[in-house]
Amino acid sequence: MATEAEDCIERLNYLREEVKKEIHGMTAEGLNWKPLAPNTNSIFALTTHIVGTESAWIHHFVGNRTIARDRDSEFTSQGRDVTILEDMLNKARDVTVQVIGHLSSYDLSTEKPSGENGNAVSYRWAILHTIEHLGQHLGHLTLTKQMSEFTKQNTL
Repeated sequence: MATEAEDCIERLNYLREEVKKEIHGMTAEGLNWKPLAPNTNSIFALTTHIVGTESAWIHHFVGNRTIARDRDSEFTSQGRDVTILEDMLNKARDVTVQVIGHLSSYDLSTEKPSGENGNAVSYRWAILHTIEHLGQHLGHLTLTKQMSEFTKQNTL
């Protein structure tokens, strides 16, 4: 029987692999395209933000590791090569396994103040919030890819 931490790792791995499936083989144009609607993001930016979120909540908050994160720049990031994003996702995976792979259910109940509002949240909450957030942005990424492909097909 898997531990609670192993179950969380499995869900995070699943979401990251789904992101990699969506971005696989994409061109720079597709990675950087974004809808004209306000407050939308490119696939490159969404993937960068996915990694930033995992790093902030799991690596930093749970793992007490120092990270260099500029959340605002995640949404303006651009790139030419999907392998950059795949490498970022793989590195995030490796650190996440190191940070939470050994935690017991008791450890997951550890609480400390969060950076968002100062309220104490548990490591479990931070991990579940990350899973939820990654799933939400995977949906955004998928819809952005579909809109990009639709736009490209209908402007030829």
